[in-house]
Amino acid sequence: MMFPSQNCAEGLRGALRSLVRPVAVVTAAHAGRNHAMAATAFCEVSMDPPSMLVCINRLNATHLAVSEGADVCLNLLAEDQREISRRCGGGVVPEERFEVGDWVLGPGGPPRLADACASILLRPGRIVDHATHAVVIGEVVDVALRDDRRPLGFHDGAYLFPLAGAALNLVAQSALLGEAGSMTDGFLMLDVMRAFYWFDEGLQSALRARGWEAVSRSQSMAFANIALGVRRPIDLARNLGITRQGVSKMLQEMVDREWIVIEPDPTDGRASVVAFSDKSQQLRADALEILSRIDQELGERLGRKTVDALRATLGRDWGPPPEISALPSAQ
Repeated sequence: MMFPSQNCAEGLRGALRSLVRPVAVVTAAHAGRNHAMAATAFCEVSMDPPSMLVCINRLNATHLAVSEGADVCLNLLAEDQREISRRCGGGVVPEERFEVGDWVLGPGGPPRLADACASILLRPGRIVDHATHAVVIGEVVDVALRDDRRPLGFHDGAYLFPLAGAALNLVAQSALLGEAGSMTDGFLMLDVMRAFYWFDEGLQSALRARGWEAVSRSQSMAFANIALGVRRPIDLARNLGITRQGVSKMLQEMVDREWIVIEPDPTDGRASVVAFSDKSQQLRADALEILSRIDQELGERLGRKTVDALRATLGRDWGPPPEISALPSAQ
């Protein structure tokens, strides 16, 4: 369904959040210091000569290095490198960004991540300043490629986790083979994912029917985490699989809508905590009432005892996630 957007910036953010995008860390070395920033705004420009572009915020220290002639390295992250993205997206101070990951550091070039999906060395040829960012167009002068790594994906403000990615691939492959119906057998994770989406779609649909502005799935999960007592932005970022920069943007949108407030952390003067605003009381009351009615409807459809047993099972302590060993090598 198409609908007009009254705010182009908000509409663009929503459109881009719907895309699944790869994640990279852009690095540069200048004046004896190494710089790193997480990025999703990059793409190829030409194959003759090979060239790419990357967009860099002009307030970022990496921009200063590039503007003064430094080469840059575009490190395409693998699915198990979310922590590197979080650190380089603002999760830690710049001096600590290279403490995680197999970084190749040395004179004569920008830092390179040895176990990335690929590391692409760019020699900037043109820099175009536009509003808050600079578009850096560079010639590709070297590529280090790993064919045994799967890329890290980003969608709707969150990372695509490896297990979720594997599940989605299973579903896609089964659909291709005409066996999608069989995916409900034997994969509890897919059943839980499907159930979550079912609940969330029902909640969002009912909220819209009552006149509330659209709530993204990430914001819905943020509400749930805050209700469970997770109040520090860095902890929200970790639970939602979002960079600190990404969660800051999402929380600011929620502040602008007067759903939450951000206050100083009473236990740590350097940190902040998130709390529900007074104006969010009606939204939360409506959400709780809707969820209660969804539970009631589900009980009528499946039987109250069945739903109660399901809740009891999901509420039990399952212990830590199992450590599944690699399959033995074929003899």
